[in-house]
Amino acid sequence: MRACVEYILMAVLLYGFSLLVYLKCNHGMARNARGQQGRRLLFATLLAVAPLLLSGARVWGEPSMLLTLGVGLCWMVTFPLLFHLTNRRTSPDYENYMDTAFGLYTMGWLWGLKILFPSLTSHLTIPSILLGFIEFLLLLIPLFQWVYYILYKVCIDTNGMKILQETHVNEVIEFMRSYGWLRVGLVVAVLLGLGWLAIGVNVSWPYLHAVPLASFLSPLLSSLCVAGVTLFLLIYTWKTHHGVFVRTGIAKMFSEVKEYVENNHLYTQKNAERMQTLDVKPLGKPWKEPSTIVMVIGESACRDFMSAFTPMEEDTTPWLRGMATDKRHTLLFPHAYSCAMQTVPALEKALTEFNQYGDRPFYESCSIVDIAHKLGYRVHWYSNQGHLGVADTPITLVADTSDVAKWTKQEVNTVQYDEELVGFLDEIDPTQNNFVVLHLKGSHFNYMSRYPRSFTRWGKPGVQENVTCYKNSIAYTDHVLQQFFEYSRERLNLKAMLYFSDHATEPGRRRKPNFDGFQMTRIPMFAWLSEEYIDCHPQRYEALLANRTKYFTNDLVYELVCGLLDVESSRFDETASLASTSFRFTRDMLLTYEAKKHIAEDQEELPEAVICLVLK
Repeated sequence: MRACVEYILMAVLLYGFSLLVYLKCNHGMARNARGQQGRRLLFATLLAVAPLLLSGARVWGEPSMLLTLGVGLCWMVTFPLLFHLTNRRTSPDYENYMDTAFGLYTMGWLWGLKILFPSLTSHLTIPSILLGFIEFLLLLIPLFQWVYYILYKVCIDTNGMKILQETHVNEVIEFMRSYGWLRVGLVVAVLLGLGWLAIGVNVSWPYLHAVPLASFLSPLLSSLCVAGVTLFLLIYTWKTHHGVFVRTGIAKMFSEVKEYVENNHLYTQKNAERMQTLDVKPLGKPWKEPSTIVMVIGESACRDFMSAFTPMEEDTTPWLRGMATDKRHTLLFPHAYSCAMQTVPALEKALTEFNQYGDRPFYESCSIVDIAHKLGYRVHWYSNQGHLGVADTPITLVADTSDVAKWTKQEVNTVQYDEELVGFLDEIDPTQNNFVVLHLKGSHFNYMSRYPRSFTRWGKPGVQENVTCYKNSIAYTDHVLQQFFEYSRERLNLKAMLYFSDHATEPGRRRKPNFDGFQMTRIPMFAWLSEEYIDCHPQRYEALLANRTKYFTNDLVYELVCGLLDVESSRFDETASLASTSFRFTRDMLLTYEAKKHIAEDQEELPEAVICLVLK
């Protein structure tokens, strides 16, 4: 009787806890939904306790069984609670229960295996090590989610999952350095200790005391019943179609990112079809001789820290500020914003027709490379961002359609500065028309790693102080842009140069994967146009001049480049181009953060009077 009470109490506590998590960590559920999920969690609880009930196994006072209880509870709580803490003020309804159910089912099949192994073999070391390793892996996933939340104050989402997949190993090393090797060593020690604990507990205290609770159950029948329940729980938990695990929060995100990557690769498959149907008609006068157009993509540059855009004590952009005094040829765009806070979601739109304002997906969109090819340009793509190989991002998929696509050599624990890209320009044939894309590392965190120590303008060389180092990185980018410009004008017959950043950042705060203020979106953008460009494309020039103070998001860069190239095409919306007199977008219409935020909400942007002063 006492044993029955123990199991009943265990079931009541588990069910009550799971129901509490469900009711407190979900918003906007209808009454019937609450009832339905309540019944499902009750069923999961009964199955979790069934191996204990059928075998007479105990949990209290048994270290390995208590460890399994802890693993299950971590899964029951982690994602629902972190998702709730992140979204409770912004989302009116959401429902997460499969992580809670997964925790219950996991307790059941792990308890079942621990009960069964002693009846199958007397040599328990290898099974115990295996079970300990499984529990260690299961603990790592909730632990990772908690670390992510502590770092960024948000639950991981698909954006975070994409960033993890697209991160280069050198970026991981720089990230760890920013925390200091002592903290990194502490994290490694914690992980090793967790693994030792999980394996050690299972090896040192394997469960050996199961006795059938009911007198009518023989040990053999008890084992068969436990085996049946355990097998069912294993299959139902881990089956790939409609199983419990694949419906947990972290698994669904992984699946969404996998689908995103698979869809992106359709871009390559559809390349021939796109090019065959793409119609592009050049307008304006042809160049008198072979010429070059350069587009430079910056990284994490914020115009709030650039002296060419914002009055400030430090002259962080002396070259650009000097260029801007030639108002006929250099046009600054002081109201440019990014459409996202990370490189890939920003540039997959900037480089193609895919944007926040239409419904054409990335893999069906034409790119600036496609347009340049149709005009007869030889396209060169040189990047200091690193090529991700089998995990190709939309950026590398577009880059790989160029005639020449090269990346700086990315060696582990070796920093490549953006100045390395200047050497690639020697490969360009000045007797051809060239369209050149240069993708910078710019001001990507860790800022101190973005410029040579000898280039330090403010602060002490080698000393990490984020805001100061960020300003140094901005100044170094300005220096690199000057080299690109001078080389291209002197040797490649430069006709136009466009620069914009993928997104901005807040150097005074640690970068977050989601929206955390408009400073993350205030990007710099400028264009330099030669006298021959102005003569050959006067209407485009006048439109750019008239639109230079209008608001703009960089997912419309494709349309801007189409205008700069002065084309007419069914795959080019004139009303979305700053290089068109029919540009239709206003501040109130423009969006950022994947169309979730209106830039009109930015209350801290520089006043118009200050903008006018800078432009003068």
